[in-house]
Amino acid sequence: MSTAPDTRDTAETVALFNEAFRTGNTRAMADLVHDDCLMVSAQPAPDGTAYVGKDACVAFWAELMDDESTTFEVEHVFADGEWATVRWRYRFGPSDAESVLGVNVTRISDGRVIEQLGYTKTPGSLPLPE
Repeated sequence: MSTAPDTRDTAETVALFNEAFRTGNTRAMADLVHDDCLMVSAQPAPDGTAYVGKDACVAFWAELMDDESTTFEVEHVFADGEWATVRWRYRFGPSDAESVLGVNVTRISDGRVIEQLGYTKTPGSLPLPE
């Protein structure tokens, strides 16, 4: 029995999206993305890049998924209402030194991702007040 998109809750939608990303299943991911999706990538700092519309968002994610030298690991998901926060690690090598820790803040509408804002821990430090 398949669940209609408008009855899928936020936690389930985010879990399905994360699994599609982890396994590189672009078709499954596209089914979980709203036509009016806005995605803002974590890089380049400080503001990332905005992608508007399902096609642009899925194309960005597909490019990340196509890189077989990387892995995406979900560390924690918190969902409440239409919002979810996903803490993740994106690996581009075998050690934690070759990875980045990040968070996506995701909004779900009608069982689909309509907004996703990415944030990462990046090298360097903030200037401290004197």
